[in-house]
Amino acid sequence: MVRTSEAIKTHFFSAIRAFTQLELMRTQELIENWYEVQRNLSLQVACDFILEHLEQNMDLNAHIHTPVNA
Repeated sequence: MVRTSEAIKTHFFSAIRAFTQLELMRTQELIENWYEVQRNLSLQVACDFILEHLEQNMDLNAHIHTPVNA
């Protein structure tokens, strides 16, 4: 939420700028629709998050389970 006139102007400018960038990407056929950017970004963030936590868990498991010669 924005309340000051300067913040409102900045928000409005940012929204118009984002819209024109998405339209430019669509006309250049870099994306099919506006939602494709959000979907791809969300998928990449989720993938990075999962991989990072898998690596951390693997490191933790390596320290917990020490091999024992019987």
